Amino acid sequence: MAHRSSRFDLGTRLLSWWYNQKNKIIKNIHVQDFLARFPITSRIARKEGEAIFQLMTGFVDTQILFTFVKSGALRHLESGSLSIEELSDKIGIDVKKTEILCRAGYALGLVRLKSKRIFLARRGALILSLPGMMELIDHHSILYEDLLDPISFFRGEKETKLSKFWPYVFGKAKSLDSADVSRYSDLMSKSQFMVARDTIASIKVSKGTKWLDVGGGSGAFAKELVNKHPSIKISVFDIPGSNADNQSHKFIPGSFFTDKIPLGFDTVSCIRVLYDHDDQTVSDLLFKIHSSLSTGGRIIVSEPMLGELSPNKWGDTYFATYTYAMKTGKTRSPSQVSDLLEKNGFSRVKVFPSRRPFVTTVIEAYKN
Repeated sequence: MAHRSSRFDLGTRLLSWWYNQKNKIIKNIHVQDFLARFPITSRIARKEGEAIFQLMTGFVDTQILFTFVKSGALRHLESGSLSIEELSDKIGIDVKKTEILCRAGYALGLVRLKSKRIFLARRGALILSLPGMMELIDHHSILYEDLLDPISFFRGEKETKLSKFWPYVFGKAKSLDSADVSRYSDLMSKSQFMVARDTIASIKVSKGTKWLDVGGGSGAFAKELVNKHPSIKISVFDIPGSNADNQSHKFIPGSFFTDKIPLGFDTVSCIRVLYDHDDQTVSDLLFKIHSSLSTGGRIIVSEPMLGELSPNKWGDTYFATYTYAMKTGKTRSPSQVSDLLEKNGFSRVKVFPSRRPFVTTVIEAYKN
């Protein structure tokens, strides 16, 4: 063991030495000039420079996008092109500033400027067409406010607005008024569309399966599942008041914090549920689900996750920061979720190849 430890220490020291030497060379301004001129390396040097600039200006990009959504500019362009003057009048921003906004939107791929008119671009059209996208962009103003003082944010020195937006996470379901529940359910319902489609496309669904969607809120996932597989009998288990009127499923009121998981189901799903909660809460939930299933029963977990082999931009940058701001949430890697499943009795854990990992990753496991 000591021998292996010394080899590990030696490898770490060599890796540290290598990075230090490499970075010393890269930081040399004369080396940078050479790399920028030399044909083989100039392209790499330019890409790195552009990437650094993008990191520096990324917040500006998000605010341009937010302005196009919040001002209604994208909606106004949906029915046809407008002149700068016409759009200015509709969104209440003067002509010169509207032109600045539209040129920025052109650079971001939201709109196009041709013949002195503004046209909706493909990216802008996709934002309008994807259910929940506009609401999510609008919702992110809360996260932006939390990140205005990022040092205090990451030190945990301030209460975040997101932790107030998601009070259900703390298990205070009984303290929520109808407006809180409705606001949460509406956002989750509208933003669930892509997650539901990618989840259903990843897994096999047998005819007549008795399915329970835990934390399914308004039933957005249940609706998509029944649309794709009409023979499925699906129920939604969530806090009272979170469900919308929907004939495609049965609603079972309850909280997985305090109540047992209903019995009699072949498959139980947790769609964007685990990353809202800490490890102990998730472990307790998985244990309850395992206890509720008969032998051969299946669990489906679907949510955005951290990068497995290396950090990625959506999981480790965005979702990890978002769930941290919630104060009780935690974004996990597929292996971390798999470990929690196995520790709570599940086996035959399978991580499906993700069609769009920035939307969701799907994991399946069984009770043997």
